[in-house]
Amino acid sequence: MNRACVALLLASLAAPVDATTLDDAIAAALAHDPSITIADAGREAAGGRVTQAKSAGLPTVTVRGSLGYGRLDPQGFFGLGGANVTPLTAQASIEQPLFSGGRVAAAVAQARAGLAVAEAGRINARGDLAAAVADAYGNVLTSTIMVASWQRLLAQTSEIERQARLRYKAGESPDTEVAQASARLAEARGGLAGAEGAVAAARAHYRNLVGDDPLDLAPLPAGPPAPPTLDEAVALAAHNSAGIAQAEAGLAGARAASRGARAERLPTVGAFAEAGRVSDQFFPDYRANAATVGVRANWQLYNGGRVAGRITETNAEVRVAEARLRAARQQVEEQVVTLFQGLRTAQLIAIAAADQARASEQARISVAHEVRVGMKPQFDLLDAEREAIASTARAAQADAARVTTAYRLSAALGRED
Repeated sequence: MNRACVALLLASLAAPVDATTLDDAIAAALAHDPSITIADAGREAAGGRVTQAKSAGLPTVTVRGSLGYGRLDPQGFFGLGGANVTPLTAQASIEQPLFSGGRVAAAVAQARAGLAVAEAGRINARGDLAAAVADAYGNVLTSTIMVASWQRLLAQTSEIERQARLRYKAGESPDTEVAQASARLAEARGGLAGAEGAVAAARAHYRNLVGDDPLDLAPLPAGPPAPPTLDEAVALAAHNSAGIAQAEAGLAGARAASRGARAERLPTVGAFAEAGRVSDQFFPDYRANAATVGVRANWQLYNGGRVAGRITETNAEVRVAEARLRAARQQVEEQVVTLFQGLRTAQLIAIAAADQARASEQARISVAHEVRVGMKPQFDLLDAEREAIASTARAAQADAARVTTAYRLSAALGRED
């Protein structure tokens, strides 16, 4: 992009040394916007689910105990009489799964796929937010330029209308000139009102995204660089796109769920060791210690079709996930092609609009000189001013569209700019 073009567009906005840049605005938005907090929390929660899934294959240690006070009366059994007792039970156990039929591995794979989905969603949210901030930033700059332009036109139109009335009172011009001047003045007031409304809306949207008022904004930057060719852009998106990554992770999760459903047909086996102590449990002064080591197995032979139904369900979900992945790849390719070509077009339009703005400004200056020496009427200057305003608006909007499109392309390519 021609840097002189950008300088011309924002010549009316003197950026101080400590001006807020677009990168500053994006960084502030990333720290402020709720969608990023939600995406980050979603990723953290997905990481917690991975930990939970892994824990199913690790040993568990359990300690149980109870202590009470009461009276125990065996009613003469074994010649024992009643007595006050403090029944105590204590047990410690450890169990290690040995075989789960693939349940644990499938659950871990499914949780990791969920983590990949959350990470891709986080990247996607950050890219979308960067593009939204770039759009809001450009709208603030553009609408601010328009307010300044309409204020200038309003001041000139007010003066022309005042002079027209003076000439009419002096009998030097017809009332038609006064009517025309009044119409132009009303047009300038309406244009300024529209521009002020636009800048208020743009500032409100910026503040909603960034969390701060748009004060002292620097001119628009060049934006994220695009790949040299369309083929490279498509290849990069196929490898890095958050949308494709989410679809791929969704397929991996569906396949893991299907493996887990099939694993429900198989038994589970685990090793255990237990130790316990009991006192005053059955009769006064009763004492017993126990220690056991062994293997436990569980195999559900009949479940009324629950497992078969789950297998059918998960197999169908795999086919759905495969279709979603194909659709995601097609959509991303179409999006990248559209944005890549759109960026090239936006760059050319921005250059052309800047050239037109320069020419219109030069024409305005020339007409102003001609009006000053009496070669042209005042209304010709107003026409030149209107054309300069329109050209400035088109140039500012084109440059903002260029930057916004660059950020949208960057997001489609899976970058976090």
